[in-house]
Order: sequence, then C-alpha cells, then structure tokens
Amino acid sequence: MNRVGILLVLCLMGVSQATVHTVNISGLTFSPANITIQQGDTVRWVKTAGVHNVRESGGGADTVFYSGAPTGGAFTYNFAFNAPLSGVFNYRCDVHFGSGMVGTVTVNAPPPCLDPTDLTIIWEAEDQVRLYWQAPQVGHFDIYSTPDPTLATTPPGPGWTLAAGVDVAAIGQATTLITGLSGELLFVAIQDCTP
Repeated sequence: MNRVGILLVLCLMGVSQATVHTVNISGLTFSPANITIQQGDTVRWVKTAGVHNVRESGGGADTVFYSGAPTGGAFTYNFAFNAPLSGVFNYRCDVHFGSGMVGTVTVNAPPPCLDPTDLTIIWEAEDQVRLYWQAPQVGHFDIYSTPDPTLATTPPGPGWTLAAGVDVAAIGQATTLITGLSGELLFVAIQDCTP
C-alpha cells in the first residue's frame, strides 16, 4: 500500500527548571560578588546585619532591580532574571559602593532554536516509517503522529500520539525508525531547545 506522510517541524522553547542562586551580604561584601546564571534563574540576596541594600547600577534611568532603601534589619531580596533579560548587570550597595561593595550578575540567554531542514519520510513497511532530517544543532526531538490531517490542536495536545523521542548528539543528518503505526498520516518533530 502506498502511503503519504507529512512531516512538520516545530521548535519548542521549553521551560527549564529555574535555579535560585544565593548571594550573602556580610560586612562590606557580597559573597559571591560575581555570579553567572541562566535566563530564568533567580538571585536571592540575604542580609543578616549591617545597613545595606541591593541596586542594579547600570547607570540608566530604568533600574532593573532594587531592594529598596538601605536598611539595618535583616532582609531577603529575590529577583528573577526572566526573558528578555540577558547580559551583565552591575549592582551595588548604595551606602558602601565607594568602599568596593559591588558585584555583577551575568545572565546567559539560551541558544536560539534552529529549524531542521531536508525532511524526508520513507515507509519501510505497512506499520513502520523512517524519518530523516538535517539537524542544525544537537538536542532532543519528540516525534508526534496523528491519523487526522484536519486536527486543530498542536502536539502534544489532544489527538496526537508521542511516537518516538530522539536525542541528536551531532549536527547533521538525524533519523529515527517508528514502528507499530496504524493509519498515521501526519508527523510532527518538535525540538526541545530547553537549555
């Protein structure tokens, strides 16, 4: 039997598990003063004593983060560096920056999710298909299938079946063999670009 299949490719910018990074405020120092985090992570500044605050000091009128006026009591200040924030953010204690109480938060943005190209479907038997594509970057691909070409939802929504998961370890041609199919006509490869 001749079968026609359609392969669509979508990039999914997944939500990664955010991390909380703690910076302790003690004496006239932030510890660690300079940290590197991923976009979506949170920095938690914790002060137990002294008169301090935390202020982004990029020099612009729009301060990105600010814990408030310097205070003598203990405080915990959290700031989530969500998209589109990325790059280097200098910060300081307003009272003690002249004494060197400064730091930096470097926020790494995730790499772009690039679309695969040269998609090919080959039916090898009545119930199995081999999919080929050019992967422009390494990562994980989930292959979803459906027999309904008029389906109005997108995977992994209702009507879609997870047919395979493929970890691509090198840039170049990627392939997978899917077996046990029964009437699937539409295939979607979703690249999970979660950093």
